[in-house]
Amino acid sequence: EIAYTRELHKACPSIRDYCMGFYIHTCPKMRYKGNFSPSRLLCPETYTWHPIEKCKPLLDASKYSRFEDDPKKVDENAVHDLDEVAILYNRVVIPYKKYVRLKGNTDRAEVKEYANLVGRKCIKRLFFTASRDGRQPVHSNS
Repeated sequence: EIAYTRELHKACPSIRDYCMGFYIHTCPKMRYKGNFSPSRLLCPETYTWHPIEKCKPLLDASKYSRFEDDPKKVDENAVHDLDEVAILYNRVVIPYKKYVRLKGNTDRAEVKEYANLVGRKCIKRLFFTASRDGRQPVHSNS
């Protein structure tokens, strides 16, 4: 993997970063990823990158850690207003607010989870498919 990234950089020097996938701090086979500099880890709450040297002590203390120091910082791609979610219901795409007026708030947890997984950048290009008969909703591309 490291040799591959070096080859990539030789072929295309404008490549500044290469994501090496998951890093499991307790897995000895993955520790090599942190031995190359610079190495950064993604904060699981704010989705911001942080130097691995800063993250290692946090991971030594706890398997799960927030790396972002600013307690007020949040995921900038999070959907805060469910009205941003489009719902496909009866073959018509409608805003979530209208769906709630028609069907009630029974799918709120699923719609909220969908919005959190999709994020603000993609939510405008996708819609949530709601079932007419009350079965579990599914997610669809528009």
